Amino acid sequence: MSHDNGESAAEARHGLIDGIAGKVKEVAGAVTGKDDLVEEGRLQQAEAQQRKEAATEQAVADAKRDQAAENLMETNQEATAEKEAAHDQADAAQRAAERQRAEEHSAAERVAADQEEAERRAAEHRADAVADSSLQEAQAETRDAAATEQQAVSEQVRLEQEATAAEQEAARLRSETNH
Repeated sequence: MSHDNGESAAEARHGLIDGIAGKVKEVAGAVTGKDDLVEEGRLQQAEAQQRKEAATEQAVADAKRDQAAENLMETNQEATAEKEAAHDQADAAQRAAERQRAEEHSAAERVAADQEEAERRAAEHRADAVADSSLQEAQAETRDAAATEQQAVSEQVRLEQEATAAEQEAARLRSETNH
């Protein structure tokens, strides 16, 4: 099934808006120092780009399918012209020409259907690969964020322990000074 121009335009607008929103988040995160917002913006931009690429691949597949249908139509027109020329021949020659036309038509339909199916599978495979890649990237970024957060917590605990030790040392020194 081909996408109509309205759907394609809506997808393009949606992708553009997502890309812009992602860039805004990235810039806002950079300005405010929020790395998670920067990363979210980058992810949103990447997803918008991937949707754009998938839409482009779908448009190419649709164009190829339309070309195959046009080729099939041309083949049918040629077969019909051959049939009209064969009417002047004997019944045996006419039947042979009709059999040949039917076989060519069937073969052309099989080729077109096979080509469309192969293109559809290839597009699905590419879309799956893009989705898998995006998922793996997101998981890696989540792991990195968790590790960074754990390091920050460890650093905070260490600094709090140092501050407590410094306060205790200061209290001890004050106590010694007062005695």
